Amino acid sequence: MKITSGSISGNSTLVGESRDSATEFHVRTRPDTLQSKKGTLGDEMACASNYFALVAKPNWRLLQYRVDMSPDIDHTGVRKALLYHHKATLPKFMFDGTVLFTTTRLNPNDAPIVLTSTREHDKATVTITIKLVGEVQPTDYHYMQFFNIVLRSAMEKMQLELIRRNYYDPKASITLGQYKLELWPGYVTSIRQHESQILLCCEISCKVLRTDTVLEQIEEIYKRTGGAGQFRPSVEKALLGAIVITRYNNSTYRIDEIAWDKHPSDEFEGRNNEKITYMKYYTDKYNKSIRDPKQPLIVSMPKVREQRGGVSGPIYLIPELCNMTGLSDEQRANFQLMKTMGEYTRQGPDKRAETLAKFSERLSSKPEIVEELQAWNLKFSKDLIQFRARILEPEMILGAGSSKATYQLDNADWGTAFRKWNSFSVGNCQKWAVVFSNRDEAVTKEFVNSLKKVAPSLGMSMGSPKIFMLTDNRPATYIQQLDQVIDMKPAIVMIVIPNNKGDHYAAVKKKCCIEKPIPSQCVTSTVLSKPKGLMSVATKVAIQMNSKLGGEPWAVKIPLKDTMVIGYDTYHDSAQKGRSVGAVVASMNSTFTKYLSVANLHTNPAQE
Repeated sequence: MKITSGSISGNSTLVGESRDSATEFHVRTRPDTLQSKKGTLGDEMACASNYFALVAKPNWRLLQYRVDMSPDIDHTGVRKALLYHHKATLPKFMFDGTVLFTTTRLNPNDAPIVLTSTREHDKATVTITIKLVGEVQPTDYHYMQFFNIVLRSAMEKMQLELIRRNYYDPKASITLGQYKLELWPGYVTSIRQHESQILLCCEISCKVLRTDTVLEQIEEIYKRTGGAGQFRPSVEKALLGAIVITRYNNSTYRIDEIAWDKHPSDEFEGRNNEKITYMKYYTDKYNKSIRDPKQPLIVSMPKVREQRGGVSGPIYLIPELCNMTGLSDEQRANFQLMKTMGEYTRQGPDKRAETLAKFSERLSSKPEIVEELQAWNLKFSKDLIQFRARILEPEMILGAGSSKATYQLDNADWGTAFRKWNSFSVGNCQKWAVVFSNRDEAVTKEFVNSLKKVAPSLGMSMGSPKIFMLTDNRPATYIQQLDQVIDMKPAIVMIVIPNNKGDHYAAVKKKCCIEKPIPSQCVTSTVLSKPKGLMSVATKVAIQMNSKLGGEPWAVKIPLKDTMVIGYDTYHDSAQKGRSVGAVVASMNSTFTKYLSVANLHTNPAQE
């Protein structure tokens, strides 16, 4: 962003210019010719947002200083401790380990300040040099970063625990004992400059912590494989790339490797070069006893940020003291579990507003937080920002010919329209194939008949498929059969897999999307075995198949002309550092119903 003559070209404005008072900063989000962005359609309604306004604006100018130490110290905690020895002689400041923020000049002539501190563990004298970098403008990244540092300091005073980037409240944890899960409620916060105000955004979050340990996961796999040749590969497949938490310090780590040749009874070199076993170390430091001295150790490579903080080599962790985080695929497939979790994680608007009000109350009622904010002349509103919104009229959904549908505003459900519906356009489904195991023969044939019954009501013409029955349901058997089926060039192939817990889906999609690209439709025999609602399932599957064949099930009226919608995103592989996928989709017609999609792999070893 280029600043010229007191204004920022493009979309921002700076107002005011004096040595002692802050500049005022406004973000422009509309062209000068547009007076208002308010719409006119629909019915107005009152809304509350998940934002709090900064009601006491700072009237100071923020100064940024760089802090260097000699001898050089990498550990952020040690650097903070050494500087905080001088807290009484320095003005009010915030220090993140490298950069110091303050509103008062440390030296009238801006010359560097030199201080000395004594390092605790070796009594060495450390020289601290503080140099002025400059004034932080409201347009600078560091300006908003400073507000966020102050807020995070306040959240620590609420006795919230930092897990990765967000804060959670272990004292308000919810235990789901029957599922070996704990839910920690928490907050995702961000302070940013909006059009005319600085706003605090606060979103409610839940951290899912599993009460089962990594060692229990390893033992479960041992039972399943009998400790045979597939034991170690199965453990590595289940654990590599997973995020674990160590409850003794609430730190999270990614499992990068499993050290099968290392054990808790092994020795390592301690801080003062003395030899100590992992078992004794954890007993002495954390009062944690380890019951299995023969378990392997798990390895986590330090993040770039930790490397900058002085952590150089691999971090060895004890599986018995590490808890899994997140949900396994098996847990995600457990309907009852997901329903129980949803009662806590999916809050309605009233409950969310109530939870955010409690957050605001904690922020404004704790004396040490109020004192900290007042010292920086900061104050947030107690109430959520209110505004007017609009409920738009239901869209008219268009099929071919006279097919039209709409929906009720309270649920937006128009599934009943498909009992008699002409799709906007249809693909050719005369030549297709079905692959299934012999134990699923009856349910598969019944489902195919259901598909052929519902197809005409969707305007589709569906021929009889070529049937391929397998002798067993191993993933390898599916792949061997698919190789032959795809060579016959059907328009689409349907694959009936046993369930969504195993390797079948991944193997099938790898074959049908990467190795021999062809439209494919997977269904599970678990679903097909439930006769209730089978016609409804058949209707939904037929709509999916039509879409994969290039058909358009429905469309809506698009007022924009000569417009293309483009979406782009990236995915970073957690198991293999430096591997990423970039994907782009773009609309190819005026109704936004046909899309080009491309995904490319990228390798960048330097990427964190």
